[in-house]
Amino acid sequence: MTSLAVTTLQTFLTLVPNALMPRSLFGISRKDDDEDSRSNSLEEVLEKVVFDTRNDTDSLTTRCYGIYGCFSIDQPYFSMARPINVFPLPVQAITPKFCLYTRDYPDVCQRLHVMDPKSIAVSHFKFGKGVKILTHGYLEHGETRWLKKMVQEYLLYDDHNVIVLDWLSGSGPPYTQTVANIRLIGAITGRFILDLRDFFGVSPSHVHMVGHSLGAHLAGYTGEYLKTQDAKLGRITGLGLASPVGHFDFYPNGGVRMPGCGHHFIDSVAMEQGNIPYGLRRFIGCNHIRSYEYFTESINSDCPFLSIQCASWEAYWRGFCWQCGDDWAKCNRMGAHADSYLNYTGPGSVNTKMYLITGAESPFCTFHHRISVAMSYTREARLHGGDIGVFFVSLFGERGIAHRQQLNLEEIFFEPGNVYTFMIGTPDLGEIKWALLEWTYVTALYNPLTWRFLSQPSVYVNRIIIDSIEMQQSLSSSSSFSHERPPSRYEFCGLDQAFRSGTRRKLEPQESCPEQARPPGASILGTIINFDVEDTINNNIDAVNSGLTSLGNGQLLNNLASSANQVAREIMDGARRRMGQERMKWWMANKKMKNRWKDKRWPGMKG
Repeated sequence: MTSLAVTTLQTFLTLVPNALMPRSLFGISRKDDDEDSRSNSLEEVLEKVVFDTRNDTDSLTTRCYGIYGCFSIDQPYFSMARPINVFPLPVQAITPKFCLYTRDYPDVCQRLHVMDPKSIAVSHFKFGKGVKILTHGYLEHGETRWLKKMVQEYLLYDDHNVIVLDWLSGSGPPYTQTVANIRLIGAITGRFILDLRDFFGVSPSHVHMVGHSLGAHLAGYTGEYLKTQDAKLGRITGLGLASPVGHFDFYPNGGVRMPGCGHHFIDSVAMEQGNIPYGLRRFIGCNHIRSYEYFTESINSDCPFLSIQCASWEAYWRGFCWQCGDDWAKCNRMGAHADSYLNYTGPGSVNTKMYLITGAESPFCTFHHRISVAMSYTREARLHGGDIGVFFVSLFGERGIAHRQQLNLEEIFFEPGNVYTFMIGTPDLGEIKWALLEWTYVTALYNPLTWRFLSQPSVYVNRIIIDSIEMQQSLSSSSSFSHERPPSRYEFCGLDQAFRSGTRRKLEPQESCPEQARPPGASILGTIINFDVEDTINNNIDAVNSGLTSLGNGQLLNNLASSANQVAREIMDGARRRMGQERMKWWMANKKMKNRWKDKRWPGMKG
């Protein structure tokens, strides 16, 4: 477009009807829409340039929208996975609203307009300060509570220019139409960012865009439009995406089920101060909501939301990934400050999967500890053999207590001499003074070798080793734990004592702690008992999914495989629940049998 066309467009935008542009902005009035301006043929001419939605191409699958470009509904936007695809609505119908918030006016929406630099010039936009563009998702708007909260947190952190992108007019049903609309709204947003550059010298590289749900896709389309204009958005944060699409992809708690979700409807409404629509939304989409709650908390949190690079969630919570390295290359902060430590635009940092653990309620950020339980290899432990069960630990530190954390999320056959590692998250405990360890027996009905009739189920513990991940090195000079850093490793002695089912024992540092044996490795019995059918099914289906994504139009098959994966998970969960019920019935019957044997004083009965 020529410079003349740009100048003419600026003139035209002063004549836009009130439905699209307010009459005044901070005391500056616009021209009235009198008869002359409405009949002016200039408006008709410029509408072809800016708002033209007629299909003036030779293709029935492409439609052009003036300076915002042409949009196709052909591949890749049409496929077996997306058989229904439509064009975006006209620009007039879905023009988004840009609201600027600054420390000077933290609660006042200062309206900014595309191709209207005057609206920016008369606002309190802080030139030289960073720009944050925040946007919502499907069926939402710019006045939602979580957006207002995020605006407040950003303004508290720094004197940013925080712009809320409200695209309510394009976010309504049907969903297929909304998906189409965000392509155009992304281009409109890109044009707005170019206005900041062309008229005020604000580089697009200084703009950070945060989008939730479909708003994340909208941010991607904004970046795509800017690339066509030889510009590059500084940073995009997408909240709610499962597929790895960024330089870093963060998966708190594995990215599927979040701690603290699963409340009843009444509880969800109570959490939203009695607001039924918000309560219903939380009840239905708690896991989805957590993404922006985590991000909002991360803006001003002293807790770093530290995440670690790992191949999978399973490998992470089993403690296989726990060292950040000397150059901090394997760790990063989830949330607002994800760009603080690493050059996230550098080579080798694309689609890096990062994992961490969060709490069940706010504050969500936790400090991570790798707990290694070293089993005893004494003669008594070897004669008794292994047992299947679950460990729990409580940690007592100088700053607080972390009560009864479950270490292994599923029952494990613990064998003498071996070491079992798990990752947990706690509040900031400071220096850890001692630990309370508990073990609970769980019988494996399908394996008679784990049944205990004439002896007590027991395991023998040599020691536990705690590696505090955040204490590996100072994260920031401003962090509350960086000046007098607690130790990064603790060893608490178990004295090779037996833990019968339900036993709790205080473990603390002791000079006389018996030497730890070299792990002998898993036995055939242990391998069979600890074989996880569910993980095997999931890993195989994930491998199929990965292969299908490389096929051009294999998205439908990919979706079917993912659905099969979900069905498999539900089947396994149901089987696990039924198995738990059967175990409880079996346990109660076994307990009654033991009591009868004990009353009859059968020989050989122990305890």
